[in-house]
Amino acid sequence: MQTEDYLLLYSDECSISVVSTLTHTYAPKGQTPVITTSTEINLRLYVASAISPAGDLQYMIRKQPFDSAAIITYVEQLQQVFAGRKLLIIWDNASIHDSDKVRTYLSTQKDKQLHLAKQPLYSPDLNADEQVWSYLKQHQLQNTCNQTAAVLHKKITQSMNALQQQPDLIQSFFHHPDLGFYN
Repeated sequence: MQTEDYLLLYSDECSISVVSTLTHTYAPKGQTPVITTSTEINLRLYVASAISPAGDLQYMIRKQPFDSAAIITYVEQLQQVFAGRKLLIIWDNASIHDSDKVRTYLSTQKDKQLHLAKQPLYSPDLNADEQVWSYLKQHQLQNTCNQTAAVLHKKITQSMNALQQQPDLIQSFFHHPDLGFYN
């Protein structure tokens, strides 16, 4: 396989709780601030994304954790978006990436338009897409209160759509000092 023939995508999944990280809040002196949010800590959304060194970003949001069927749907979505391009998707060693269903799906890809590469175990520092989650959680969603999953879904969608419009920022994720990516 000659990698220069492929569009390189780093991909990952994460979950985002409706209970966001609050780093600052304000209230009149002497009054304890009251922040209204869902008390259901386990209420969360699940997001997968893929980024390229050229600054492309694609994503999918789900209400349920990603399973093999969802991963296949996500990969098919990537193939549709980047139609006519060979894809080299680099992602972590999650069991859903190497399930029987995913392997069977890959075996049907006869024209070699898709190649999936796994990173070593426990090496998030090797995946540029981890920077998407850092940016999303620490910059876009911090200090926000989400009373429902629908509110959180809207905020994630707005943030990811805005990030899609910033290819320079996405490209900078590949130059993070902890990332083992070299041009």
